[in-house]
Amino acid sequence: MTMVNKDQEKDVLKEQDSTEECLTSCHDEFSDLDNGWAWAVLFASFGTFFLIGNSMYAVGIIHSSLLDRYEESVSLTSWAGALHTAFMSLGGPLSTVVIDRFSCRTAITLSGVFFVVGYLATAFAQTIEVAIFTCGIIAGIGAALGYTAAMVVVGFNFRRKRNLALGIALSGVGAGLFVLAPVVQLARDYYGPAGFFIILAALTANIITFGQMCFPSKLELQTQVRRKFDSTKSSSNRNIFASVKPYLHVLTNKGMVCLFLCMFFYCLGTYLVYLHLPTFIVTKGFSAVKASFLISLSGILSLFGRLLTGIVANLNRINDTVLYSGTMFIVGIATFIYPFTADYFAGHVIYTVLLGLFFGSCYVTITAVSLEFVEISYVATAIGLQFCFGGIGAVIGPVCAGIVVDAGGTYELSMIVGAVCILLGAAFSGITVFCREANSEVVLHLNDTIELPVKQASANDVLQQPEKESFLQNLSVDK
Repeated sequence: MTMVNKDQEKDVLKEQDSTEECLTSCHDEFSDLDNGWAWAVLFASFGTFFLIGNSMYAVGIIHSSLLDRYEESVSLTSWAGALHTAFMSLGGPLSTVVIDRFSCRTAITLSGVFFVVGYLATAFAQTIEVAIFTCGIIAGIGAALGYTAAMVVVGFNFRRKRNLALGIALSGVGAGLFVLAPVVQLARDYYGPAGFFIILAALTANIITFGQMCFPSKLELQTQVRRKFDSTKSSSNRNIFASVKPYLHVLTNKGMVCLFLCMFFYCLGTYLVYLHLPTFIVTKGFSAVKASFLISLSGILSLFGRLLTGIVANLNRINDTVLYSGTMFIVGIATFIYPFTADYFAGHVIYTVLLGLFFGSCYVTITAVSLEFVEISYVATAIGLQFCFGGIGAVIGPVCAGIVVDAGGTYELSMIVGAVCILLGAAFSGITVFCREANSEVVLHLNDTIELPVKQASANDVLQQPEKESFLQNLSVDK
């Protein structure tokens, strides 16, 4: 008995030593997370969201500029703004393909290129049909590439502080709306439609610089190795199956299906609300100036709301799913009550404050919630597909709003329809709690990535210190 116990103790000690070596290896392998160049990548992500956020919410100014320039019908001209906004979400899978095939750095850089080409071409477009293609589709693809990649790259560079980092990055959307919205309006008034689009091209050209700052982290390189390894294992069906395997893996996950439906209904409702909000405020007897003030107020509050959500999520006191669905639920309830308080200006102010604080908060935890159901190597695909479903909702929402009003309905009814859709989104996100346990066996957490096949990084894969210093020196020379 004594000999057996000693042998067991030796086995336990060996197992403990092996575990410690494994944890030490994992720590060393991903030592660049949460520190060092990761903060430069966070700055680049914030800057990308800052510029894309302005582009998202400047779609109204873009619409009015095209109306003044071409003097075509409102319905025809509105296609430019609608496609510009919809492509940002619908193009999520395209961004995922670029991230999986190349890197987040490539996707963000291409985003800036598409923005510049699209806006410059719009400045010199001779017809509205050409402008719809250049501004709606080309610039819209740029928004799609950058928005998804700027979110995914934060997940590849942070672990312990991931939610806080995402909160900081996504607050760039609100900051861009608050800071640049008046600037682009002045540019349009002073330089006219053509000069306005040239200035937009110059602003978004900075996304190229931000993209070049997003060098792949060791975790991102490791996930690329994992995807290539999975593709090699299925080489017999490589032609088609290997390319669609990530999407099948995500689409067959019950928890992710609930998140897809959640994003579809949430975007359907919120885009419907944002479309009618300025007009609804005016129909209640308040001036257009007050309406624009309230929209700007929601922008600056969105900055603080996303940042605070990141701080709260990083404390690990509240479950990520609770934050995700809870903020949606608050927006849905506030939107449902809003039409009954809209006769008073205070009612508009209260609703705008709640909308600004909680509307974008769910996007802060979308990566953490997705990682409850998919591996880190599939997170780009998962987020891209969620944005795609959200884009479908973004297209259907304004259409539904038009149908409701044209059929003799009121703006109050339109707001209530939007509230019901938002609450449905919150309900689907809450259902994911029951799917988590069933899918727990497929989730590959960050500490499990040590089991992946190890690849000796080549000189082109890892950013060496001299290259970082050279890059920073070039930036300072350019300035």
